[in-house]
Amino acid sequence: HTLNLSQCDNVSNVSGLGNVHTLDLRGCEVSDVSALGNVHTLDLRGCEVSDVSGLGNVHTLNLSLVESVSDVSGLGNVHTLDLSGCGNISDVSYFIAKMRKVSID
Repeated sequence: HTLNLSQCDNVSNVSGLGNVHTLDLRGCEVSDVSALGNVHTLDLRGCEVSDVSGLGNVHTLNLSLVESVSDVSGLGNVHTLDLSGCGNISDVSYFIAKMRKVSID
């Protein structure tokens, strides 16, 4: 259950991929990720995603270089979260105590 669609510029609708175990969407033109809440490992590096509130059950989530994300308050249950290069996030205090591994550069 692994699907790598990284750098696939024409991929925009991922609503049918919610049951994939590992999903790599690096650099895709994806904006709506609300259907991906059951994905175990999700890589959204460089995507134009702004609403990540539905991804709170993802185990490993990479949001590095996703500059459109500003609110990560719904990600408190994510096990591993990479927010490096996310310049619009200012407050991570509400979930950092729950996290086992956080990367913020």
